[in-house]
Amino acid sequence: MKLYHGSDTAIEKPDVSFNKGFSDLGQGFYLTDDHDVAVARARSRARATGAAEGVVSVFEFDECSIDWAVWGEKGPAFPAGLPHDEETPLGLKFAADQAGIIAWIDYIKSCRAGKTSAPGLGEPSVARAWIATEEVEMACSGLVSAEDLAEFIDPADLIVQYCFRNQETLDQLLTFSYAEHA
Repeated sequence: MKLYHGSDTAIEKPDVSFNKGFSDLGQGFYLTDDHDVAVARARSRARATGAAEGVVSVFEFDECSIDWAVWGEKGPAFPAGLPHDEETPLGLKFAADQAGIIAWIDYIKSCRAGKTSAPGLGEPSVARAWIATEEVEMACSGLVSAEDLAEFIDPADLIVQYCFRNQETLDQLLTFSYAEHA
């Protein structure tokens, strides 16, 4: 699959330590599978830095090359109870239902506080979730509970983002293809 990173410069060799903040999915290199979102991010970043134009870096990623734990009603678990192979990098994604939405919102809150491990799994190498919406911001600020909000969010309407949090995993699984002007 293609993944996109919007910035003010081409990123051929991503570095997970570049992002130092307490971001939605923790420190790491962020991408999306939505080209238009990456273009908007690239243009925004160019405006913020005074760059002449934004740049979208395009990467190839095989989602099947990683073991994914799915966080749903019973917490993070591997599908069908399959054990994780210690040699394969660990990915974390969220169930596309109310329980997954609640877990996603709670995980964002934890990551923004600097706590990025998943209960029972530890630190995922890659986190796959949705980009936070205004509604999620309301839940993170305490204006509404994650439980109350979850019934109004349809995961099909959300935009997916990936955060590669481990440099070795990123180097192994993400391949730069090209960069384009935005």
